[in-house]
Amino acid sequence: MAGKNGSGKTTLLRALAGFLRNVEGYVVIGGTNVTNYSADKRDIILVTPSTCFPHLKVDSHIMWGANLKKLRPSKEYVMGVKSGLGIEFEGTVGNLSRGMRQRVALATALISSPRVILVDEAFLGLHDREAFISVYGTFAKEGGADVIFSSQDEADGQLSDHLYVMNNGLATLKR
Repeated sequence: MAGKNGSGKTTLLRALAGFLRNVEGYVVIGGTNVTNYSADKRDIILVTPSTCFPHLKVDSHIMWGANLKKLRPSKEYVMGVKSGLGIEFEGTVGNLSRGMRQRVALATALISSPRVILVDEAFLGLHDREAFISVYGTFAKEGGADVIFSSQDEADGQLSDHLYVMNNGLATLKR
């Protein structure tokens, strides 16, 4: 989804995630109406450019959501995600560059196997962004997750299956 600052992108993502009460409409995931579910029961993860646990080490961060859900992904899968997303660094997440923190946060979302991953402009600022989004989408599809991402640049719509443009809180399907 694309739109200018203040167009409603973040508000829509926050409503889908369950952080805002819907005034109108419904949130349906996999045929289940989750509109009245609390955020922790929707199986949705929202990743923003500032999403991270700065005190955790990279590997602990990546496993945080899976551990919370009591999932045990294979070591091969975790290593494949790390490699595919260009996470070839270690250390405390708070000491990493913004782009590295974003890669770790996005990997954390994948490893926790949600039904939906909402990415609020967290792809911005990543080098090789187009390749990263492609690889990320492949991992998400393989894991059974849908990804909805926002951007201020409509050209990013070429990186998605569908493009909605937000304007004054209304989303219009562009392609």
